[in-house]
Amino acid sequence: MYQQYKDKAQFFLIYIREAHPNDGWQVPQNLQDGWVVNEPKTWEERRKLAQDFLDRVKLSLPTLIDNMDNKADSDYKAWPDRVYVVGIDGKIIFKGGEGPKGFKPLEIATVFETMTNVKSLSRVISFWGKLKGR
Repeated sequence: MYQQYKDKAQFFLIYIREAHPNDGWQVPQNLQDGWVVNEPKTWEERRKLAQDFLDRVKLSLPTLIDNMDNKADSDYKAWPDRVYVVGIDGKIIFKGGEGPKGFKPLEIATVFETMTNVKSLSRVISFWGKLKGR
């Protein structure tokens, strides 16, 4: 989707707190996938985990990292994952469902198809707090 629409909108992935850290609510799927990490205690640890995640899933999407106060996560109710399209004026154009079952990033294609001037109107923000299966 990023490749298809990157000339029409700015895309950002915001790496938030870990959804299933080893020192918290660990899930069998993460163990199977070999994604066993502790909740970072510092921003630098979070930055490294974000980079490890991007490398692991071979994702080349501009990425921002939430602060340790989890403000972006809190303000956008992003945990464990969610997609937003935010207008250049800061207003939310599209708010995707809460993950994991409501996380359907392909829904934003409809938003792009129905907007008349997407290039000047939108930023796409995707929040991921854990490794996604490939």
